Amino acid sequence: MVLQGKVALITGAAQGLGKAFSQALLTRGARVVLLDMKHDEGQQTGQEMADKFGPENSTFIQCDVTAKEQLDSAFNKASSQFGGLDLVVNNAGILDEVQWERCLAVNLEAVIRGTYNGLNHMSTQNGGRGGHIINVASIAGLLSAIPAAPVYTASKHGVVALSRCMGHAMHYKRHGVRVNALCPSFTDTDIIHVTEDSMGKDFWMVPKTVQKLGGLLPVSTVVEGFLQLVEDDTQLTGAVMRVTLAKGIDYKQYREE
Repeated sequence: MVLQGKVALITGAAQGLGKAFSQALLTRGARVVLLDMKHDEGQQTGQEMADKFGPENSTFIQCDVTAKEQLDSAFNKASSQFGGLDLVVNNAGILDEVQWERCLAVNLEAVIRGTYNGLNHMSTQNGGRGGHIINVASIAGLLSAIPAAPVYTASKHGVVALSRCMGHAMHYKRHGVRVNALCPSFTDTDIIHVTEDSMGKDFWMVPKTVQKLGGLLPVSTVVEGFLQLVEDDTQLTGAVMRVTLAKGIDYKQYREE
């Protein structure tokens, strides 16, 4: 995808990877709608982007991705303001094993809803231009088990499976929308700084898991993989990109089924 002039919507865009993704897209000439439930952080990031790239190229919409009405409304506003969508990045995520229902709601249910919203707005069947949906999962979605984070791990496995299914050629032929998953290893963002309040008695195991995987990825490395996936011009769909310290950027290979 050539990004110049394209319209992207990114959830969880106030900070961390979402903010970095937004800036990378804007730098390449895209217009970006930033969604986040955090009002103050979102307004600040939105203003930063508007000051640097122009208010006509970016806007912030406060949105709780777990609230159907808010997410539907945000997609409608974004599409109306910028004349359609070309790229949807379902990035919002949390690591919380105590409020595990919330973890599932943000990490999986909202990604499913965001995927269907993206299809609704970009599908050629609905008069859209076609496009690309990138669901941000995690290396946790490819590992056999992370005992300290069972619900988080389950949610990310779900995102990988969703992306592979919705990225199948059957759906691409129907909608003209590619769907892929991005699975970075644990990254140096706020989400990894967990406490007992969010992880329960096993919270101390998280740093050990990160260490076992080689440490924290810099955000810039994940952005590099993200841009490679976005700008791919081979009509790649249903793919799962891994970004790790050990192997860099590569794709998970699956046996023919």
